[in-house]
Amino acid sequence: MRPSTALPPPEGHIYFSYSPTSPPNWGIVSSDIHIFVYPNIRVALEALLEVANAIQAQHLHRGAGFVTGHLLFRGNSDVTQRLLPTHLRGPWSQPSPRERFSVADPPMVMVHGVNLPSVSFDPGGADARLYWGDWFERVEPMRTIEDSMAEVSQEDMQRRDALERAAVERASQLPEVASLGPFQRRAAVRHYNRVLSPLLDVSTSPEVAAFFATGGGSRAPTPGTIGMLWAIDLSFFQDLFLSKTTSIPGGEKINMTQQRDTWGVNKRLFEDYGVLPTRLELALVELPFPRPQAQHARFFSLAEESGASLPAKTELTWWSIIERRAYGCAFIQDGRTYENPDHNITAASLWPVNDTEETMSIAERSKTTPA
Repeated sequence: MRPSTALPPPEGHIYFSYSPTSPPNWGIVSSDIHIFVYPNIRVALEALLEVANAIQAQHLHRGAGFVTGHLLFRGNSDVTQRLLPTHLRGPWSQPSPRERFSVADPPMVMVHGVNLPSVSFDPGGADARLYWGDWFERVEPMRTIEDSMAEVSQEDMQRRDALERAAVERASQLPEVASLGPFQRRAAVRHYNRVLSPLLDVSTSPEVAAFFATGGGSRAPTPGTIGMLWAIDLSFFQDLFLSKTTSIPGGEKINMTQQRDTWGVNKRLFEDYGVLPTRLELALVELPFPRPQAQHARFFSLAEESGASLPAKTELTWWSIIERRAYGCAFIQDGRTYENPDHNITAASLWPVNDTEETMSIAERSKTTPA
């Protein structure tokens, strides 16, 4: 999103680069996206809500929303963490230190014997820092589907999916899970069990995303590191697919058929890359348990219309497109977890005791249930 005077001024910004040869670029040239970095989580939330309101206004202007009409929010404690379900993620490693450069004095490169700035800003000059902040960093390496596929082998994918199926089967023997629909059962396992899953968990509340981005439910991040808030707007699918929405227990399922003949040059890009035409199934559900209800939790996945798993390349392609189309704003961690008691955003409300003591963790109970 272009800099806007309606947004709070950022401290700086971070560049992410995407390969020109992978469909997530959604074009034919290499692409950089920038993420504004704000001084703290509260200012980042202010910026996120400003953008969310603008997106909702655009939906109203077009006369139609998508799915439930809500944006989906997610918080990551580190800016380098990607929007991928756990079964596609490689092993986590501490990000490499990033070099910080001044917006007012970017590094120079020699071009035909002339020193030129390595980065240009629009607007530039004296106004550059008002829009872009005082500094910028780059996240390396360039993001490609090939590198993501190399992090998780096909054998690992099959093993992870088998473990998830077994966990769902065990959890389904619990009365409170057995009464749920099939997708809700998978969502329950994703929420309560550490098994790697094809489902991405998100929230309809940006403040819940802020809670988790600042260490809610886990160890608080180191002060000075950079976290990330995401606002995922899935309405871009409307321009690429024909969709049919049906009700499922606890939510909605959208079956989508690609309209490649309307994609222009990107149709050939997908075909040359080996991503075959496919129908996608997008499912969003909520769970009837205290904790996910307090967290306004939703769960969604991408799969073939039959429910079968997508090939790894196709699945990674679409998740990467979602990531590039999502709006992200970053913030500098201060070591404290974001809470807002007026909106029930507290550790006590988002992790209610009765959910673990009376319902008991599915992760623990499924261990004692015969497979």
